Order: sequence, then C-alpha cells, then structure tokens
Amino acid sequence: MSHWEPSGTGEPFLTGTDNDLTGDERRHDLSTRLRIKIWHRKQRYAIRRHPVLDRMYRVGVAVVGTVLILAGLVMIPLPIPGPGWGSFFLGLGVLSTEFAWAHRVTSFIVAFLRRCGAVARTAWHTVDAAVHRRVERLTGARLVHTWLEHQRQLHGSYAFA
Repeated sequence: MSHWEPSGTGEPFLTGTDNDLTGDERRHDLSTRLRIKIWHRKQRYAIRRHPVLDRMYRVGVAVVGTVLILAGLVMIPLPIPGPGWGSFFLGLGVLSTEFAWAHRVTSFIVAFLRRCGAVARTAWHTVDAAVHRRVERLTGARLVHTWLEHQRQLHGSYAFA
C-alpha cells in the first residue's frame, strides 16, 4: 500500500509500487494533481467570498447531483448492471461536496457497505471452510475405499499367480 510522505522539498511524493511509474514520473504526476487540487480550492474559496456566486454554485451542484441521482434511480431497474447504481452514487458524491447532509448519508453508506463486506467475507470463509472439510472427508473416504478395493484385487488369485 502506498502513502504520502513529505520529501523535504515542499512536494509530496508517493512511496510504494502501486504502478509502473518511475520516481520522477510519480512525483510529477502527484505534483500535477496537487496543483490542480490547490487551484480548485482557491477557486472555491474565491466563490465563497461572493454570496451570489456561492449561492449559484451551490444551486448548480444541487441540480447536477439531483439529476444524476434521478437518472440513477431510473436506470437501476434496467437489466444491465452498473449504470444505475453508479450514477446514483456519483450524484450523491457530487451533492456531498457541498451539503453536509449528503456527506453524512455518503459516510453512512460507505460504513454500511464496509460492514456488509466484512459480514459477507466472514460468511464466505465459514461456508468455504465447511465445504472444504466436507470435500476432504468425501475425498478421504473415496481414497480409503479405492485403496481397499485395490487391496482386495491384489489378494485375489490373479495377484499371486
């Protein structure tokens, strides 16, 4: 797993081998992402200083997020997997960038899905272990049965003739 560490030069760098980038390429990629993030934050703070622009920005985020959520809700029953739930959660993510209630809902859903994943993983390991024990018992019994049949054939008249 990789993590952020200060490089001493004022630029962050990523440790670990999550991708095939060299050290310089990785630092450049991260510094570019960091510059974009800083630029976006500065723009957002500039918008927040003007109440009318802030209100318009929040309304725009609300409209885009709501449209994505509604599109996701319409697409969820479709027979193809993915786009409905993806659009729904993308819309919720857009809303959570500006609204605390959406951030709380998103955090709750993430925590709930992680708990569900842990429960499913535990259940899978339990079932998997039970199935493996059953297969090993059956395989072991089959092995003993085959060995006994082989021994009976060897002790027959043909084996010692």
